[in-house]
Amino acid sequence: MMNNKITTFHALLAAQFALIAASIFVNIKTGLFSMIIVLIFTIICLIQLVNDERTNWKPGQNVMTYLFTAWLSFYLLEILNPNNVIAAWNINLTPYVLIPLICAFVIPVVIRTQKDIELLLMIWSFFVIVYTIKGYWQKNHGFSTKDLYFLYALGGARTHIIWSGIRYFSCFSDAANYGVHAAMSAVIFSISAFFVDSKWKRIYFILIAAAALYGMGISGTRAAMGVIMGGMLMITIIAKNVKALLAGIFISIGVFCFFSFTNIGNRNQYIYKMRSSFHPTEDASYIVRLENRQRMKELMADKPIGYGIGLSKPGNFESKEQMPYPPDSWLVSVWVETGIIGLVLYLGIHGILFAWCSWILMFKVDNKKIRGLVAAWLCMDAGFFIAAYVNDVMQYPNPLPIYIGFALCFAAPHIDKRISEEKELMSNQEIDKQE
Repeated sequence: MMNNKITTFHALLAAQFALIAASIFVNIKTGLFSMIIVLIFTIICLIQLVNDERTNWKPGQNVMTYLFTAWLSFYLLEILNPNNVIAAWNINLTPYVLIPLICAFVIPVVIRTQKDIELLLMIWSFFVIVYTIKGYWQKNHGFSTKDLYFLYALGGARTHIIWSGIRYFSCFSDAANYGVHAAMSAVIFSISAFFVDSKWKRIYFILIAAAALYGMGISGTRAAMGVIMGGMLMITIIAKNVKALLAGIFISIGVFCFFSFTNIGNRNQYIYKMRSSFHPTEDASYIVRLENRQRMKELMADKPIGYGIGLSKPGNFESKEQMPYPPDSWLVSVWVETGIIGLVLYLGIHGILFAWCSWILMFKVDNKKIRGLVAAWLCMDAGFFIAAYVNDVMQYPNPLPIYIGFALCFAAPHIDKRISEEKELMSNQEIDKQE
């Protein structure tokens, strides 16, 4: 019975990624379908849990659950925002609240073994392959009719066919979303490869990481470098291993020096584009963003709870007031939509999560493989939020793996305890046999 429950949540992850893959062929309103899928699979999972006497609900009662319950309260209060548009509020309910809260409560209850964590990765890896193939096909065989519609009818060419070349976007809404997702995949699979049991999984995960890096490269997304650098930095903090610490520092310095102080590979358009992220003051788009944020600051002075949920981008919804400048950053979007009060609360919640999760992995999990596999997810989260400062990357399907990453940290001590208990039981049985 327990296997059914675990499979249900894994199926939710697969369904979320499958929506992106399906966009190769048809236009899908991901916001609507995502909410439906999340609610259906969660309800099924909870029904199965309730009907199983062996269910232990205690792991679901954790700091992450309490934090996002508080965030839900603030989100509900945003309905009272004079500028609120209920349609925008409804659309953003899933990524803002539902996914983090469901992950916080359900993941620690249903993810019970190392194999459960590895299965999450195996599901993700399949879709990394699909996304990479699509990106490769765009680059080497051209765009589909649907892709061309996005580029020339919807105006995507303005940001995807630029001075540095073509930015490929695979199945995703845009190249930035694809590039950051690919970088997330590269971080998690490269780290996880060192902590899986079998040699074939280790090789397979390394190949998946390489495919993800290829996707990141052809996307031309500079924010993706933040994911990689943030992930490497985080692993040095929580590794509790001098060799890993030194290796992380060495690699980070090496990457920084390569892009900052050399011109090696500049003939390659993707390397050249990535290198520009290390010289932001020389980039015109970066300067424009800084100027826009200064203008936003003036407009936000009298809006402590923001313009309203989902209203950070001008023209998407008919509201009384609209922010005239594009946010170009997820964290700036949170600020514009929820005001300084919402931003402080949002940053506080995630700051507590990173600190708490790091403490759990460093001091509450003894099993090295469990600690390493879960650390891979937390490192991915750290890199993602660095990218979220410079680009609007909290787009579908990124919220689900991001909050699975945090929730797995709260599941890890319980998995570690079960492994210890099983080892102790097996040891006692061996002693009994000998006697």
